[in-house]
Amino acid sequence: MERKKINKLLIWMLILSPFLFFLIPILVGLILTHPFRRKTEQTPADYNLQFEEVEFKSNLDQVVLRGWWIPAKNSTSKTVITAHGYTDERSQKKINGLRIVQSIHDQGYNVLMFDFRNSGKSGGRTTGIGYYEQHDLSSAVEYVINQRNQLEIVLLGWSMGGATCLLVGSLHPQIKGVIADSPFHDLQTYLEDNLSVWSKLPKKPFTSIILRSMKHLLKINPKEVSPVISVQKGNSTNYLLIHGKNDLKVPFSSSEMIYEQIPNENEKTLWLTEHGHITTFIEEPEPYMKRVIDFIEKTFSSNAN
Repeated sequence: MERKKINKLLIWMLILSPFLFFLIPILVGLILTHPFRRKTEQTPADYNLQFEEVEFKSNLDQVVLRGWWIPAKNSTSKTVITAHGYTDERSQKKINGLRIVQSIHDQGYNVLMFDFRNSGKSGGRTTGIGYYEQHDLSSAVEYVINQRNQLEIVLLGWSMGGATCLLVGSLHPQIKGVIADSPFHDLQTYLEDNLSVWSKLPKKPFTSIILRSMKHLLKINPKEVSPVISVQKGNSTNYLLIHGKNDLKVPFSSSEMIYEQIPNENEKTLWLTEHGHITTFIEEPEPYMKRVIDFIEKTFSSNAN
């Protein structure tokens, strides 16, 4: 009887194994694009900043996006928009994002912090790793232009948010500068090389199965998420790229490739540090803020009427 049970089990395993072979990577793809939402535990009030809860809709599909409008103490038409990383939310608590925003606000600028879709308090159920988020960020830009009458904008993003800022940086003439901390250079290439870091599955053959499932089942095309191509468009945007040489999630070579593709007529700076993935501010807060503030002030002053 025991031998019959074992033989039966082996037969079922042989029958199911092809299905499991394809089902497991598809499930991994679904999990990667439907991560759990991280709760927002801090607000600008914790840093003595006045703010207003705001919402606007993504111009792609009308998903409701929510955030904080943090007005400067004195009226200005200059705004910094922040963009958080994958699985994070607007406050970026783990890197003390509100501390960064406090320093920017103290220099006399408005700040908009918002949640991408499927993050924080925004609507939507799918994270696109930049594919959908580029439309969300572009909508945030349109919000501050049309609803807040802003004329000059700097985008500041981390990881996925940094890559998204690079995607959007050349789309609106009001965007004068982009700061990207630890961005990937091309989503298709990045996932082909690094998806196993996130999926915990062997690169071959599972990465290609996951990528195909993302494209055909979730309608996410990684080939349309390429910061290294977007920065080639040659407008007058200024760029500051920040990347840690010890980044184990996104190799610093990504920022090097992006830097090389930014036209030479643009103001561009690449700051490579000795730190990890989006940890430079945690490790070197004063040099980090000096670089960021100097870049923002130079960018806005160079566009002064």
